Amino acid sequence: MQEKFKTLKLIQEFLPFLWAKQEKIRNLFLLAFGLIFISIVLNLSIPLVLKEAVSKLSVTDKSMTYQLVLLLVAYGIIWMLSQTIQNVRQIIMVRPLERCIRLFCSKLFDHLHSLPMKFHLDRKTGAITNALERAQHGFPDVFWGLFLFIIPTIIELFLAAMILCYYYGAIYGFILFFIAIIFITFTFYATEWASYFQILSNEQQLNTNANIVDSLLNFSTVKYFNNKNYESRKRDNHLKERETLLVKSISSMELVRIGQSFIIGIGLILLTYTAGKQTLSSGVNVSDSVFINGYVLQFAVPLHYIEFIVRDIRKGVNELANVMEILRTKPITCLSSEASRSLEKVKSIKFQNVSFGYKPSRSVLKDVNFYLETGHSFGIVGVTSSGKSTLPNLLYKFYDVNSGKILVNNEDIQNFTTEQLSSLMGIVPQDIILFNTTIYENILFARPNAQKEEVEEAIKLAHLEPVLKRLPHHYETIVGERGLKLSGGEKQRIAIARVLLRRPSLYILDEATSSLDLATEETIMKNIAPILKESTTIIIAHRLSTVVNADEILVFQHGNIEERGTHSSLLKQQGLYASLWKTHEEAHRRSYAA
Repeated sequence: MQEKFKTLKLIQEFLPFLWAKQEKIRNLFLLAFGLIFISIVLNLSIPLVLKEAVSKLSVTDKSMTYQLVLLLVAYGIIWMLSQTIQNVRQIIMVRPLERCIRLFCSKLFDHLHSLPMKFHLDRKTGAITNALERAQHGFPDVFWGLFLFIIPTIIELFLAAMILCYYYGAIYGFILFFIAIIFITFTFYATEWASYFQILSNEQQLNTNANIVDSLLNFSTVKYFNNKNYESRKRDNHLKERETLLVKSISSMELVRIGQSFIIGIGLILLTYTAGKQTLSSGVNVSDSVFINGYVLQFAVPLHYIEFIVRDIRKGVNELANVMEILRTKPITCLSSEASRSLEKVKSIKFQNVSFGYKPSRSVLKDVNFYLETGHSFGIVGVTSSGKSTLPNLLYKFYDVNSGKILVNNEDIQNFTTEQLSSLMGIVPQDIILFNTTIYENILFARPNAQKEEVEEAIKLAHLEPVLKRLPHHYETIVGERGLKLSGGEKQRIAIARVLLRRPSLYILDEATSSLDLATEETIMKNIAPILKESTTIIIAHRLSTVVNADEILVFQHGNIEERGTHSSLLKQQGLYASLWKTHEEAHRRSYAA
């Protein structure tokens, strides 16, 4: 029973997408539903007209020839109109239904981008894209099956039973209605049983696709470790489990179909036997027998196909359930109930006793305090896993702090939306991922309305021109999936050009030049020095040469700020920073010696 309520709730959640706000779409829906009722009337009229035609054929009176011709012509016309209206109804319904799918997919896409980083890290990309693709098929399966087949068929069946009761007594209507109820009840519960295997099959299908996508995204890793056979065995195990569950799913539905055939067969036997018996006893004539059997045969085919429709509906509901689970996930919102203040420029950033861990058992930042004013620069250095790269994630609100506060312009960051914050910040992330499009479009993504001259200026500042000259298609070169056709240094230069084009209020450079040679790094830092000097900047780096001119340098160790000060003052302290600088100088000398 709980499962039924879940299904009804799911359908209820999708109804707002069907009833779109556009008046034209709503009118098309109303027109289509009006045609449904016209089609029902025509379908119910066909056996009645055929009954009258057979009745006239049974009489040898030639004066009725004209009436007979009219009835036979009317019979053909009504049947033709019924079929035509059904096709017209389908044509009318295509646009509103596709519009609903478009609105739904757009909302889902926007919702996915509003979800916290943890949601995306906990799920595989293949599983999400597969759920979205299946939802596009599940939506029409539910709609066409429920609203354009099952509900009209039930209404038509009920009216047919009433007509038979009116003409020939309750026995015929009772048999037709009783068989239909048994059939629908059996179909519902049997399909419920068979759907369990379908749910398992869908889950395995989703898991299999997700693992295949994951393996392909890590194509280079598979090659590096020569583990193609290992990956093949894993894929085969997933596909084997999918095969087993799919066989169970299809076999169970075939068993349901056998049961349905038995029920329809029993109904045919009861109705045809009763009509035949009354015909022999002169209770009804041949035309009445044709009329009764006409209704029986008219519903035998729809009832037989109702199993397929119910199966598709159940399949559609199962596919939509995965997507609705995503839609129910709460997006990032402001904690303040008041409207967020406008945020036009980053004037100051303050970390106030901030502690954070990706997991309760893993503390990354511990009671961090610092204050950064507009027009100043911070250098953040430290050993690996000291918590440096966690700072941008918190500033972008990818994660919430465990304790303490982050203040932007002296106001809690929780009172701003992620859109407000990201509109003012520009980052060269440590892990650079590019869109599978041209270099030009990847740079333009930072500010889509920028002029070509501005993009070319950003390319020049990022010292990307030497790279472009080596490429046959210049900045129209396709970078490949996640930018895999480019080297790490080339991707970093594109990322630097992209952030320069954005013109943010706050620059965050997270290991922005780690993959570049020292000469290229010096050229780029020299090019962008005037821009950074006029901006607020956070530079996170292992290479200390990029932070020597920072107004203040924070030295992180094990999530704490171990030291702070300018480059010269930190060297005088002869502490952790001085040790890191000594290592940096030795690496620098070795690089030039090589």
